[in-house]
Amino acid sequence: MGTITMEGDPYYRYSCLSAMSRTPRFFKFALIAFLAVICLLLVTRNRIYETSQLINFKSETSFDDNIQAIVDSGTAESEAKELQGNEELRQEEEIEDEQAEDIAEVQAEDGGEEQANEVEQKEDPDEPPDDSLPGAYLKYYQPAPTNQSHCKYNYDLPYDLVYTSKNYLFPPEQGNSSPYRIIYNVTEAYNLMDVPPITYATHMTANFAHFIPELLKHWDGLVTVAAFVPDLDVAFFIEQINQFCYCEPEMHRVSIHIVTHKMLPFSKKDIYFDRPQDCVPEDSSAVPIFSDYDETIFYPINVVRNAARTSALTKYILLSDSELIPSKGLASGFLQMVHRVNRTITKEVFHVPIFEVAEGTVVPEDKSSLVQLIQTKQAVYFHQTTCEHCQKFPNIDQWISSASFNEVKPFQTVKRHDPFHRWEPIFIGTNLEPLYSEQLSWEGLQDKMAQSLEMCLEDYSYTTLDNAFLCHWPGIKTAQNEGWRESFIEENEKNYANIVKGLLERYRDIPACKARFAVTAGVELQPNAAI
Repeated sequence: MGTITMEGDPYYRYSCLSAMSRTPRFFKFALIAFLAVICLLLVTRNRIYETSQLINFKSETSFDDNIQAIVDSGTAESEAKELQGNEELRQEEEIEDEQAEDIAEVQAEDGGEEQANEVEQKEDPDEPPDDSLPGAYLKYYQPAPTNQSHCKYNYDLPYDLVYTSKNYLFPPEQGNSSPYRIIYNVTEAYNLMDVPPITYATHMTANFAHFIPELLKHWDGLVTVAAFVPDLDVAFFIEQINQFCYCEPEMHRVSIHIVTHKMLPFSKKDIYFDRPQDCVPEDSSAVPIFSDYDETIFYPINVVRNAARTSALTKYILLSDSELIPSKGLASGFLQMVHRVNRTITKEVFHVPIFEVAEGTVVPEDKSSLVQLIQTKQAVYFHQTTCEHCQKFPNIDQWISSASFNEVKPFQTVKRHDPFHRWEPIFIGTNLEPLYSEQLSWEGLQDKMAQSLEMCLEDYSYTTLDNAFLCHWPGIKTAQNEGWRESFIEENEKNYANIVKGLLERYRDIPACKARFAVTAGVELQPNAAI
C-alpha cells in the first residue's frame, strides 16, 4: 500500500479549515491583537526613519532650505519662525563671543580698560564720524564699483601680499649694513599727464594713514609715502589704503612703499580686502601698531624719509611730515614761480615756513587767513612752545607782516648760520641734497640736525617762500614730561657727535655753521679740538 502524504491527502485542507471553525473566540481576538501590534511597529519604524532623514537633511542643507523643508512637510509656520529666530539668536551670540574674545585679547596685551573701550566704540555702527579727523570728508563719497579701484597695486594686493627676499631693498644711506628693509611701489602713481610735476614725500606708521586723503585734498601734485609697518601692521595699513583706493579718485597720484625691520618681516596673514561697504574713514590714531606692545621697536624716521624722497618721480620734492598740511595751490604755484623767476644760485633749496593752530580751528588755506589766526593768538610758528629754535627762521616777523598775495614768490634768501645754526627747515629741493642720517632716531629728537649741518657745510642757500606755508593739523603742541626719551637723546647726541666728526673730515669748516658745537656738553669746541 503506497504512502500518502499530507499534501497529497485531498482531505488535508478541509480538516484544517474544520479545525479553524472550532477555534475558541478568545484565540481569534488574540490573533487580531497580534496583527495590530505588528502594524503599529511598522508605522512607528517608518516615523523614526522619516525623522532621522529630516535631521540629516537639516545638517546638509542651508538654513533657509531647512525652513522651506519644514513648511513643505506640513510643519506649522510658527515652528519655522521659531527655528529662524533661534538661528539668528545663535549667530548674535557667536558675534558677541568673538567681540568679547577680541576685547579680552586687547585688554590682556595692553593691560587696561581704556583700549578695550576704544574697540567697543569702534564696533558701534551708530556712532557718527568725527568731522575733526583727517580725511573725514570721505564720508560723503561712495565706493567705486567692485574691481574699479583708483590705485595701481603690485604684489597681488589687495587680495594677497606676495613677495620674496628678492623684493627687499636696503635703505638709501646705510645700505646692507642696515637692519631695515624696503619694498617699493606696493601701489604706484599713474595717469599723471595733468598732474603738476612736484612730489610731496612723507612717512608714517599705520596709525597715521588717514592723513593720505587729507594731503590729496590740499596738494595737487604727486604724493609718495614710506610707511613703517612691521609684521601685522602691514595688514592694518593696507586695509585703510584699500578703502581710500575705492573712495578717493585722486589716489592715482599716490605711490606707497613699505618698510620693516629684518627680524619682523611683513605678515601675509589677514590680507584680503575687497570693496568697502562705505567711505567713512577709520580713526587711524586708534589703530594698534607693533611698537605699542614691544618697546624694543623704534621708529626709523630717517630710513622712511630717505625711502620716500629717493622714490619720488619728479625733480622737485617737498619732504615733509604727514601731519603738515600745505597751503592752497602750493604745488602748482611753486612750479609757476620757478618758471617765472630766473634763479642763479648754484646750491639752493626753497624753505616753506611751518605753523600750528589751536585745536578746533580750521586749517588756513592762505596767508591772510593764517595771519588773522596769529593776530588772535590762535596760531604760532611750529614748536614755538616746545623747541623755540627748531622752526624759527630769520625775519619771521617781517614775513608775517608782509602783504599777502595769491602767487607764490621768493621772500628772502639766507644761510643757516649762527644764531640760526639749530634751525631745522623743511624745504622743497631735489635728490641732490644730502640724505638724512639713518643713525638718528625719532625717539632721540632733532633727527634732521645732521642733514641741516651738512647742507650748511656745503654752503647751501635757503630761499624762504612767501604766500606758501605748511600748517600742522590743529592742536598746538605744549611741553610734556618725556623722561622716557632720555636714553634715546643720549644715544642721538653720541651718534651726532660722531657724524659731525666725519663731516669735518670731508668738508671745509664754515665757523658760522657751528659744526664744532659740542652737543653733549653744550659748549663750543676750539678749532683743533677732538669731537
